[in-house]
Amino acid sequence: MEKIPVEELVKFKLLPFDLYNEQGEKLVDAGEILTSGKLLQISQYEVLYRSTPKNIDRSSPKTKDSLQDLSQPLEDDVFEPEKPKEIVFDKTVNRKSKFKAQSQVDMKSYYATTMFAIKEKANKDAVQMVDEIKDKILNDVQAIMPDVKFCSQLKLLGNYYDCHALNTAILATAMGYKLEYDEDLIEKLAQASLLHDIGMTRLPKEILEKTNLSQQDNKIFQTHTQIGYKILKYEMGLPEDICLVALEHHENNDGSGYPFKLSGEQISPLTRVVGLCSFFDDLTSNRTNHKIKNTKEALRIMLEVGSRRFFPEILYQFVNMFNYNDLESYDEMIQ
Repeated sequence: MEKIPVEELVKFKLLPFDLYNEQGEKLVDAGEILTSGKLLQISQYEVLYRSTPKNIDRSSPKTKDSLQDLSQPLEDDVFEPEKPKEIVFDKTVNRKSKFKAQSQVDMKSYYATTMFAIKEKANKDAVQMVDEIKDKILNDVQAIMPDVKFCSQLKLLGNYYDCHALNTAILATAMGYKLEYDEDLIEKLAQASLLHDIGMTRLPKEILEKTNLSQQDNKIFQTHTQIGYKILKYEMGLPEDICLVALEHHENNDGSGYPFKLSGEQISPLTRVVGLCSFFDDLTSNRTNHKIKNTKEALRIMLEVGSRRFFPEILYQFVNMFNYNDLESYDEMIQ
């Protein structure tokens, strides 16, 4: 028998091997459907064994040199949550936004439609749909940039999963235009931002709906980075620099992040920007332990976190991109 980490089990829908605990007691039979409830039940065991060796051990990758566990596409039995029966999205509008109300709704609609298609099948057609959203964001952001004074005037409001990738892409694009990045880099930032959390589409719904994750829930949640990398690389055929953003966007400058505890220059250039913009949207959506009311408070937290988490130069550029004294409450912006 061979050891297998609990977090590796999340990729299986039908278990292809018998699963045993440290005492040799069989916990799950080969061929059994591995539901999220079953996953949580067996995650209480610190050591697990499988009956037949099938995959390489990925229990403790530390650097990019350990990417051998990402060298193969996702298996056919990877966990796939129930696909939606219809396209539903949040039509909430930010009345303070510089985007027109219809443009805000359209972006959410395009994104929801694209995510629906990706859940059905992540392929080249899905890439084309992502590119269409990317082009709309590039055009809309460029058009309003001269009139934007505060970060809050760029934010889409509503359901987090309907807005987060869009907000991250909008912020990264705005940063690119504001700081006169190369046009090709701005396009890559927008595309990578839209897809950085694509691995979430393969996580159990119960995990995504929880507000407080247990230790074992968190292990499952953290697999979305490696799952996302494989979706982008093997199913959608995207360039490596875009794929790495999905893999690395939870890595921190000081090496405290996941999945590989990368630090400094080990983190890819695109990820340094997208990861920062993603965290800022999490802050302003109250998806972190820091509860804030407005952008000014969020920027203060960003500065407190500082270079431990972000590259100092990029953090400085972001914080000084717009007026710092942004006191508008997000609750007051909803129309």
